[in-house]
Amino acid sequence: MFVIKPPAYLNDNVNYHRKKKFFKRFDKRVNNNQTYDLRLIILRHAERVDLVLGESWYDHVFGGVPSAPPQSYQHALLPQALPHRINTLLYVFDPPITRSGEQKSYMKGQELGRYGISVDHCYSSPACRSVLTASAVLEGMNRPSVPIRLEPYLFEPMAWNQPLQMLDTISPFMSTRDWLQAGYNIDRHYQRLNDYLNPTETEYDFYNRSQYFFQSIERRHGGAAAGAGRGFGRSRRSNVLIVGHAATPLVFQHMAFRQPFNAEAFGQQCGNIGFLHTLVLERNATNRTWFMRPIMASA
Repeated sequence: MFVIKPPAYLNDNVNYHRKKKFFKRFDKRVNNNQTYDLRLIILRHAERVDLVLGESWYDHVFGGVPSAPPQSYQHALLPQALPHRINTLLYVFDPPITRSGEQKSYMKGQELGRYGISVDHCYSSPACRSVLTASAVLEGMNRPSVPIRLEPYLFEPMAWNQPLQMLDTISPFMSTRDWLQAGYNIDRHYQRLNDYLNPTETEYDFYNRSQYFFQSIERRHGGAAAGAGRGFGRSRRSNVLIVGHAATPLVFQHMAFRQPFNAEAFGQQCGNIGFLHTLVLERNATNRTWFMRPIMASA
């Protein structure tokens, strides 16, 4: 003989009341983790060596010799694994970070890791200071296996870099092959958006190429994957590290929140962006609007 018991309602369940606090905490944590489908961790590079030693830093470190001897790379202010270049004079146009900056980049990566932020993909300006920063941050996050994608569209406004304009068609940046030979994990298969940077571009031109890169990131890494079972879909969340210059976090903020762009005001604001300044943007998985994660600040 079967005995039919009355249905047990959840709110009348003794065990539910005992565990109610746990469920609330669990639901809150899961819901917070599921709100975004794309996260961008955007950094300015670390401390530049030329801003520490001054304009004569190249003579002080390399002795003004384009083919400097290996011991020159052992200077106490230089990163421990600064890539060797056949013509060290190009470092005048593409200065590295300091050893202290490299250490702080590693610590920044550790800080991000403590916040539970991971990285699936990494993009960097081709400038030496940005690549070295990106590599150290990934090491600090315990994500050295993530290859760095060199993207010229992440370089600072050309209007702000008169020495680089003097080179005309000569690129001061190291190639993917050069970085690989130096032992850095660079994505050799990445197809850059463009290798050409207009030496006469304006701040508005910079904004346009930055927007093109921003949209390419949304196309490449945004979206949802089809779910299985019971008609539910699951979010495919991507965490992307982007390392550039003082203008990088600010221009991404302008684009994400559709803020008006004024070249003069933008330049003044960039002057307040410190080394390793960090901006974390997350895109809502439902309505695709961007919001800022408030836990990060300048180093």
